Amino acid sequence: MAIRDEDFGAALTLVEGDEGVSSPPVVARSREPRDWQSLFEQAQARADQERARADAAEARAEELSQAEMAAHCKAGSLKWQLDKSRDKLKAAVEEVKEVRRTAKDALFLQSEVVRLEKLLSQAGVESGRRGTMMSLRMEVFWLREALQASEARKDTTGPVPAGALQALKAASAAAAGRDTTGPLLKENARLRKALERSQEQKDELTALRRKVAALRRSKRPAQMSPPPPSARLREVLERTRKQKDTNKALRQEVGSLNRETRRLERENRRLRRDLEPVQDLKRTVRRLSKEASLLRGALAGFYDQTDVIASLKKRVLHLEVALGNSAIRKEELEAKLAERPLLPAACRRVRDADKTIESLHEEIARQRKANARQDKKIAQLRKAKGRLSKKIRALRAGNARLEARIVQLRSSRAVLSKALYGSRSEKQKRSGTERKRGQQRGAPGHGRTQRPGLKEKKERRNPPKDARICSCCGKPYVVNGERSTHLIEIEVEACIRRILRTRWRRGCECPSSPLEVIAPPVARLFPGTPYGTSFWARFLFEHSVCLRPLSRIAGWMRDQGLAISPGTLADSQKRFVPLFEPVAAAILAHQNRAALRHADETGWRVQEFRDNGRSSRAWLWTSVSKDAVYFHIDPSRSAEVAKTLFGDTDCTVFVVCDRYSAYRKLARELDGKVILCFCWAHQRRTFIECAAGHARLARWCEGWIERIGEIYHLNDERLKHYDASREHQMPAFDAAQDELKKAVKRLFADAEAELADLPKKGRKAKALRSLLNHWEGLCVFVDHPQVPMDNNFAERALRGPVIGRRLSFGSNSEDGAKFTAIMYSVVGTLSMNSIDVLRWLEAWLDACAKNGGKPPDDLSPWLPWTMSEKRKREFTAPG
Repeated sequence: MAIRDEDFGAALTLVEGDEGVSSPPVVARSREPRDWQSLFEQAQARADQERARADAAEARAEELSQAEMAAHCKAGSLKWQLDKSRDKLKAAVEEVKEVRRTAKDALFLQSEVVRLEKLLSQAGVESGRRGTMMSLRMEVFWLREALQASEARKDTTGPVPAGALQALKAASAAAAGRDTTGPLLKENARLRKALERSQEQKDELTALRRKVAALRRSKRPAQMSPPPPSARLREVLERTRKQKDTNKALRQEVGSLNRETRRLERENRRLRRDLEPVQDLKRTVRRLSKEASLLRGALAGFYDQTDVIASLKKRVLHLEVALGNSAIRKEELEAKLAERPLLPAACRRVRDADKTIESLHEEIARQRKANARQDKKIAQLRKAKGRLSKKIRALRAGNARLEARIVQLRSSRAVLSKALYGSRSEKQKRSGTERKRGQQRGAPGHGRTQRPGLKEKKERRNPPKDARICSCCGKPYVVNGERSTHLIEIEVEACIRRILRTRWRRGCECPSSPLEVIAPPVARLFPGTPYGTSFWARFLFEHSVCLRPLSRIAGWMRDQGLAISPGTLADSQKRFVPLFEPVAAAILAHQNRAALRHADETGWRVQEFRDNGRSSRAWLWTSVSKDAVYFHIDPSRSAEVAKTLFGDTDCTVFVVCDRYSAYRKLARELDGKVILCFCWAHQRRTFIECAAGHARLARWCEGWIERIGEIYHLNDERLKHYDASREHQMPAFDAAQDELKKAVKRLFADAEAELADLPKKGRKAKALRSLLNHWEGLCVFVDHPQVPMDNNFAERALRGPVIGRRLSFGSNSEDGAKFTAIMYSVVGTLSMNSIDVLRWLEAWLDACAKNGGKPPDDLSPWLPWTMSEKRKREFTAPG
């Protein structure tokens, strides 16, 4: 055990024996000798306080978290019970109201039934017997039989009294005039109306009863039995009794519902009382949450005191070093003191110092153990903090993923909502002008439209003859010219075309001539049917041009006086396929020689596919050229279907289409015969959908949409100076061409530069990446001015069939789908060439009928690009 010189007082003096030199007195330091011990005590007390505070904070935090969780669970349960009770109370109140209304109506009906029974009793009719009018008719019948028997016995009994005969005639006339009285009560809802009419019939019934009573008094056979009771009235009374039972049951149900309502009200009051502790508990939870946050802060402060603990450790090390030095000095002193005896006081002080040093060592050992426990606790807390930090990071990552998913779903919802409920036009809103719609004041008009091609039917109208004679002198009026006016009328009606063929018999005896001659029969399109070509032409026109479903066509023809079943029209569809299939094939062959075509597809329905265990989904494909349109319905949307439309092309063709992958596969398989020209309208739509549901991207997307609009404007300016017949264009065209090329090049360069600074999975990057991935097909129009920038021709061609699909829900059978595609192709091609479709159909079907129900062999007079101009004018609509 080491001690220092300062531990000995001034009374201790060391004296050498031989030299007689004594050691100088030890001077005490101004600082207290036990300052380091107080420092250790303070450190230990502080460490104990912090440890106790940390344990208390942990226990309090755990207690608060459990209390908070229990409070939340109880609050949620009570809230759910309150909501359920409110719903039950609301439903019970509505049911009580409904029952009260029903009971009120039932009570009124019961009072009406009682009043009706009183009226019947006043009229002298028993309620258990038959109806009054039926009993009166039976009495009249019995009286007639009695009169006939009296006439048979008139010689013995005498003539029938005139009063009785007149009463019988009056009763017969009254009974004959009332063939039916109507049901007194068909349903409970009509009971009130019948009871109200019963008061009006009271006087009439009373009068008839009096007449019948008079007839009874005059003459009634003895064998006549009383009229049987009325079954109708029994039914009324039976329903009345049932209604009484129903009313009684309803009253009982109303009582039970009232009791249930009162019980629910008591339950609601009880729940409200129970909710008051919940509110207090919520306030307590909030207060405890604040206290927990404060304790967490204090605990965090405790974690920050590790520097203080480290400094204390350093101080302990310094003290140990000092103690080590003191031990060395103690050994030296003991060696010196061994030579000389020490004073008793000095020995006591030395022993006290040893004890103090031992106690200090024990305290240091305890402090080390406490520090070790504190280090262990800190390590555990650090591990818990690490686990919580990892969990928090995982939760934040999950939250980020959920927020991204929410943003994605919101954008998808916005896109779908816009597609379903939004405007069908994608034009940008422009500021309106002050110009009003319609004809402007002061502007020259075009006058009435002249219609020289309309047939004229003259109709002469004169005033009546008495108006053409002078009322004074009686002389007739003379003609003084005429006044002419006209009205435009349309008459559409069905008629029967009856054909009378006169038979001519030979009038000579020449055996070489036929015995009889007759005109040949009129050619029919389909043998065995009574319908002519005009009927079938009208049917095809209504179905393919007016886009009417078969049921509506049948209804329209029924309104014209021609009753026909929709099934007849449906069965006839497959008959027209071989008649129009050559025309559709000629249209496709004509398109295969075109250098520019448009392609698109849309959904279709074929209900027959469902019977085969597959989906009814099909696709309507279209190919549009300059003067022809071709449709094809197929259950597939693959590149093989596109190959049937564009695979037999005779030259290199520019196909304007959207960015569907089937067209790109088609271009790869045909190896250069098809050059894809992607639609800028679809690319513009990508930027529109990018901004849907993301307000922060609206301005960015609008900027790119405006740049695409600028490309459209420059292309329109270029096309103003473009002449396809010239080999070399004008300088104005060249200048517009250079400006367009610069704008397109600048657009793609800006897109590439902006994409490089964006993350790969952002919405902006997706839109720009789509623009850059299709740049080759989007830039075809720059070097080929004849190629349009968008696919609007095909979109417009599909508009009519889409309307027909919405009206008829597609096709019922595969034959019907084929018929629909062929007719849409023929009708669309004729309309593109300004040919009157109805007139062409009538002529075509008439030619097929004359050819034995087959299409003509030569199609050149029927195709718009091969028929002569004179024939084309014949099929052109007049006016």
